[in-house]
Amino acid sequence: MLGPANVYDSVNILFNADLTAWTAHRPAGLYFIENDRIRGSFLTINARDRWGFLISAMGAFGYTAEDITPERAIDVIRLAAGVPNLGIAPWTASAHVAEQYRYGRIFLVGDAAHEMPPTGGLGMNTGVQDVHNLVWKLAAVLKGIASPLLLDTYHDERQPVARAITEQSLINATSMGRLEQTKKNVGARPEYLNEQGLIFGATYTSQAIVPDGTAAPYVANSVTDYVPSARPGGRAPHVFFQHKGKQLSTIDVVGQSFALLAAAAGRPGVEAANELARDYALPLKTLSIDDSAFASTYELNASGAVLVRPDGHVGWRSRSITRDPSGTLRDAVSMILRTRN
Repeated sequence: MLGPANVYDSVNILFNADLTAWTAHRPAGLYFIENDRIRGSFLTINARDRWGFLISAMGAFGYTAEDITPERAIDVIRLAAGVPNLGIAPWTASAHVAEQYRYGRIFLVGDAAHEMPPTGGLGMNTGVQDVHNLVWKLAAVLKGIASPLLLDTYHDERQPVARAITEQSLINATSMGRLEQTKKNVGARPEYLNEQGLIFGATYTSQAIVPDGTAAPYVANSVTDYVPSARPGGRAPHVFFQHKGKQLSTIDVVGQSFALLAAAAGRPGVEAANELARDYALPLKTLSIDDSAFASTYELNASGAVLVRPDGHVGWRSRSITRDPSGTLRDAVSMILRTRN
């Protein structure tokens, strides 16, 4: 594992108590507690009488896990009456990522691949995205559509993303004073819970992405700022468009299979994709989108098209039609599936 382990120790206390007298006028998912005795967070479970209390950096305040008995827990969360059904679960936060996500037939996903502090709530999303990236590749290899070499791109694409997210989660924790007993910098940094760029802006670079030679868009703050881009490797941007009298989003038509999205005059690309899908039994759907906002956001000319992978990331983009759309698309799909280097 790459990165620091055991950066701070914590404990979760689960309890039943009606806290609505203190919370009804300011409902929230989290309530941060800062004083000289303890630092922690109330976590809403049902927003009424089921709660969790997370003690942060126990050691910095002179506590150990053994100190947090049910009696001490009652004192810590400052309840006037007894609270039944306590559940106490000590844990230690780490901020490290596996050096390799694949070892032969073994693939690491989720917490097995990356442990990160919960500051930001990014751990589960990162794990789900790991699985989303891996499963379509496994399916393609098992069905004989793709080369086993495609599986190597799982590590290449996901490990750098997890390292970036884990680093930001640790910086969040540090900015909130989670690692020490101090009243300095306990207010979270502006990026905390404002990580649109980190969440939506992840861009892959691997052998399963066909570069188109364009430069990445300028992003002032890669943590907070998301700049939609259909540059290969990026997440296919959301754009509303009209189709058969209904308003759809581009993200409604991607996922589960490959998707070729063509601009208004991109019919030759659609036909080439349909032909390729028939010849190779490739799960692929096609759609022509006659909408200027789509063409602008995806940076396509009237005859251009993009190929979106089953995980929602753009695998290939042709900004305008080529002389041989069928051959161009076949080459691109072969490169993505690693059947041709």
